[in-house]
Amino acid sequence: MRMPSSRSFSSAASSNQAVLTLKTGAPTSPFTIFNAKDPASVEDLKEYVEVLNKLIRRYKYLQKPLEAQTLPSLLQYINRWSSEQRDKLAITIGLLLSQGISTTACLQSLTKDQLVKNDASVAVLAIIFRAYLADQPMEHLAAALRRGNIKDLLLFFPPNRRDAKLLDEFFRKEGLPQVAEWYTKKQYALAKEGIMSEIKALCGQGESTEAVVSAIHSKLEEQSLPETELIQCLWQGLMASIDWNARPDQIEGLALREVGKFSPILKEFCTGPKVEVALINQVQVHCYEDTRIMKAFPQVLKVLYNKDCISDQAIIYWHQKGAKPQGKQFFLKSTEGLVKFLQEQDSDEEDE
Repeated sequence: MRMPSSRSFSSAASSNQAVLTLKTGAPTSPFTIFNAKDPASVEDLKEYVEVLNKLIRRYKYLQKPLEAQTLPSLLQYINRWSSEQRDKLAITIGLLLSQGISTTACLQSLTKDQLVKNDASVAVLAIIFRAYLADQPMEHLAAALRRGNIKDLLLFFPPNRRDAKLLDEFFRKEGLPQVAEWYTKKQYALAKEGIMSEIKALCGQGESTEAVVSAIHSKLEEQSLPETELIQCLWQGLMASIDWNARPDQIEGLALREVGKFSPILKEFCTGPKVEVALINQVQVHCYEDTRIMKAFPQVLKVLYNKDCISDQAIIYWHQKGAKPQGKQFFLKSTEGLVKFLQEQDSDEEDE
């Protein structure tokens, strides 16, 4: 395959020429990426990108105009190219981004109203992501999007289709499940941060259990969370709201009192065995990380059990095969007495 020279490639990449071609029908450069083989492929277009990469390494001053002017200009006219040209341009941009020749900030051009309304933006975004992920892992793409200030992929969808479920379905259909999963995790993280902040603020103001529970439900209407992840972030938020200014010998007692006070909130969302085990695991990790209350772990479980947040079966299951690795042997040993008591209690009930 004949490769473009540095000079001719620079000309082919010029946004002025691209726009002129669109507006006047002027002939394109013979070395343009649009002359790459059909159908467009990552491997074929990589050769063009390699030439541009070498060119920019030699002439550093070309990189900023490419990122700030050329790519945004080309993307804002994406609905004017033929489907073949669009695919080649999108793949090329994906490779430019994956190799760090440009940041993802140029993708902001795709959020313009005239592009998102007919799905042109999200269709191009999928091609760009597919090319990027052929070169780099999802973690690399996620970091690039963060640096480019691309905060929400829903902005690339039409306003009437900006729904997380539709986004998930779209990227999975496009063969990009890793993008769908990354976006879901990102939204979960944001939702958990919001819930924990809300809990901390409300508890700090001395709001009632009913008010806190109502606020949590309101947050869940905005962004749902898996029940196991919700119970974990509730525990974290409640613990963060506690004023731990007490003498070292009073910390354990303070922890038990506060857990008892907050247990009605936790009980509201402990909806089944799986959630109960998730709560026990979160308590285990918390006690492992905060060594001041590490020895109080069995007592914390007793409080949660007596307040009907967790069941005897959940505690027994956790002890037998559900414990986290953090401090596992210590916590299993310290709860042996409690588990034995619960097992004997179950046995007595069966005998009756």
